[in-house]
Amino acid sequence: MRAAGRSPRRPRSILRILRGDRRGFALLIVLWIFIILVAVGAEFSGEMREDAGATANFAGETQSYYLATAAANRTFYRALTARDEAKLDVPPEELEEGEEPLVVIDGEWHRDEIWGAPVWVRIIDETGKIPINLVEENLLRTILGNMGLEPDHASEIAASLLDWRDPDDESRPNGAESDYYLDQPKPYMAKNAKLDSLEELLLVRGVTYDLYHGGTEDFPIGLKEIFSVFNRRPSLNVRSASPEVLKILFNLDDEQLQQIIDQRASGLGSVFQILQTLLPDPTLGDLLTDETPNLLIVDIQAQMPGSPVPARVAAVVDLGESNEGVYILRWYDQLPVDEELHA
Repeated sequence: MRAAGRSPRRPRSILRILRGDRRGFALLIVLWIFIILVAVGAEFSGEMREDAGATANFAGETQSYYLATAAANRTFYRALTARDEAKLDVPPEELEEGEEPLVVIDGEWHRDEIWGAPVWVRIIDETGKIPINLVEENLLRTILGNMGLEPDHASEIAASLLDWRDPDDESRPNGAESDYYLDQPKPYMAKNAKLDSLEELLLVRGVTYDLYHGGTEDFPIGLKEIFSVFNRRPSLNVRSASPEVLKILFNLDDEQLQQIIDQRASGLGSVFQILQTLLPDPTLGDLLTDETPNLLIVDIQAQMPGSPVPARVAAVVDLGESNEGVYILRWYDQLPVDEELHA
């Protein structure tokens, strides 16, 4: 019997259960929407930060680039001024008291400032390198042998380089013409003309990446540090020849090389005579010259204060004797930066 005055308990209807399930499902959908929105917002925020960072880096790199360009033009002006004043390669000890050299042609980085921002300047005399388009086979074999190559390998590269330069398709003994290069996995023709860029050496039979670039145990000094496509004279300017060129050409050990460099710094006359006696072949007597540098590589690296990205440019310039400015033979844009300068 039911208690008096109490209504009977009714079971929960199926409709009410279904309504409760719909509310839970809707709540679950809302939660998933919020999760997706949060994920999309986080990704968008991250992309915005990356874009902002990339924009800041681009702005900094652009400012550093134009700073480097300004420093390059200032260096051109200083070199012209030094030429006109006959002080282009005067040793510092011969300058007047308190006078600083306008340019230093020693192949080393020198820190300077422009508008209060740091710039690094390096000047190399191209006439202090061996002209790759004029060098003869016997000197080529000697240089390659001094770099550590076996005689057969040195002879192969020397003959192949001459075949690459000459206008005909006839191969020298141990040389290579188009028939050899067309048989390679990636075929190409021999140029049969003078090199326009030193990197062409990498296309010549027998020249490896390590031999060209150097910096390895087998080849500490690379071909790119010894030869030049811009030196159009069959000579080497001893006054500004780099240590790498002197070491390889005359097959000097480190002690002998340092003695030559020290003697050159104190006075060139005796060094010129010494190097003449050290030439590997008596027929090369006309190879060495002693001249004021006039064909320069001006290498500039700059970084605006606050910019995380430095910039580097370079140019090959011919000072010549013109009063109209320098002749820019080649301009190198956006070069890889030297990280050691910022260490």
